[in-house]
Amino acid sequence: MTEPLSRIEAALARLGAEHEPPVGWEARVLAATAPAPRKRSRWWWLSVPVGTVGAVAGLLLWLVPARGLALNVAFASPPGGAVVRGSSPHRDEVMQVTATGGDRYREIRIYVDDELVLMCPRDPTCHGSERADLALSRTGTYRVMALTSSSPIPPPNDPAGASGPRTLDRDLAQVRDAGLTPKESTYTVR
Repeated sequence: MTEPLSRIEAALARLGAEHEPPVGWEARVLAATAPAPRKRSRWWWLSVPVGTVGAVAGLLLWLVPARGLALNVAFASPPGGAVVRGSSPHRDEVMQVTATGGDRYREIRIYVDDELVLMCPRDPTCHGSERADLALSRTGTYRVMALTSSSPIPPPNDPAGASGPRTLDRDLAQVRDAGLTPKESTYTVR
């Protein structure tokens, strides 16, 4: 009787085999119901070029010195004037002063025998704060001073005011009290 029993057991085992899901069905169901994978954001890649640019800029600022204030003074004979020989300036020549570099604000001051005769850019004969032309009309000691600052430069002492007459020494003291370091040149005109 074991034979009919084994036949029945085999028939029962096959019962519903046509309704059994195919192999791998669980993996397909999980894949279909799983949330869509998020695209990986690659924003961090921007940090590489930005960091490189920042490092190069920092290195350049460290290696390249700041462009400081430069003062250039030249002398020329006036148009149609006599050519004067020698290395020192002479009366009736034109002093050409140029101040470049430094901070946002610049100023040129020219003194003759300690008296302020020209201040750029305040004087209407100046070419801005960078260039001044002055006819050397008298003999004496000409002192050229160029100033630069990141904030507006204070005007020189009041003439004949409570503090006394305007002098080169008072102006220099005021400039140094303001924390400025002037570039200076001195010339004797004969």
